[in-house]
Amino acid sequence: MTDGPGWATPGTSSPPGDGSAGPSWGTPQPHDGWGRPDQPVDQPSVLPGAPPQGGPGGWRGPPAGPPGPWRWGAAAPRPGIIPLRPLALGEILDGTFATIRENPGATIGVTLASATVVETISTVVRISTEHASTTVSVLSTLATVALDLVLGLFLSGVLSVVVSEATLGSRIGPIEAVRRVAPRLGGLFALTIIVTAAVALGLVALLVGAVVVGVYLGLSTPAYVLEGGGVRHALRRSVTIVRGSWWRTLGILVLTALVAFMLSGLIAFVTAVILGSSSMFGDFGDGDLTVTGHIVEGLGNLLATTISTPIVSGTVVLLYIDLRIRREGLDIALAEAARARAAGVRTPG
Repeated sequence: MTDGPGWATPGTSSPPGDGSAGPSWGTPQPHDGWGRPDQPVDQPSVLPGAPPQGGPGGWRGPPAGPPGPWRWGAAAPRPGIIPLRPLALGEILDGTFATIRENPGATIGVTLASATVVETISTVVRISTEHASTTVSVLSTLATVALDLVLGLFLSGVLSVVVSEATLGSRIGPIEAVRRVAPRLGGLFALTIIVTAAVALGLVALLVGAVVVGVYLGLSTPAYVLEGGGVRHALRRSVTIVRGSWWRTLGILVLTALVAFMLSGLIAFVTAVILGSSSMFGDFGDGDLTVTGHIVEGLGNLLATTISTPIVSGTVVLLYIDLRIRREGLDIALAEAARARAAGVRTPG
């Protein structure tokens, strides 16, 4: 699935199509600076086809300055949620929340709908197996974990599509987002199993090994959804993109996880206060809840998932875009596609 500009691996071309599902973003080319590949690093670059200085706002070439076309603070094309240049941490987080604000149906809506189904099933399983044997309890726990895993990979894929469109300044509806990612769900499941197993093996070897493996493979989902290759291709691409930026990637992922954890923790605290406020919910301290208590607990889990998942998944996709801008000049392809889209020009698939 390369329904977006420049998501193809550098040096390859996107498969043919009519461009109806998304713009053709071209193929990014590796280069030393942030400018065109054939331009000397010490020369300021101008996006191909960009109007001269003084043209339409947002499409001006960067001013003369140090190597690379985008100096921090200098004007850069911003057709959507982020400026098309290497991103600062604050811009990645701001872009994530901007995606949620501008696409509530395809982010919060899809998350809420799918999480409601999963949480309902999980709650029913917990209620029905509360007093069952140990074996049944273990199997029910594994079943709910598997459901959560499927939910996570589905939402990660959908949000990869939503964020990629928001980068170009486009909104996408929940139905279209799900339609775009549906053909990739089987591979996403396999990809998630492989990444989980790799992290588990790293954990068995050493806790540090799990963290190293997890960070290197952390961008495999957007690579798989957006670049259109297979599972092995996505794993290799994630390692390639992260290599040389491991510590920065780790820091951003940890910070995002902390933000999501704090929001989820706040909701969990409120849920615990409610469950402990009345005997009608059962004995929350001992985990012996009534049916009503399980329902309240499920609603709390649902709300936490709905809030935290778009934040984490959105940040992962923007981090993937940022690292490809830094390594492969993806900003050039994105700017060209956004400019063509704004002009109403259909680009080849």
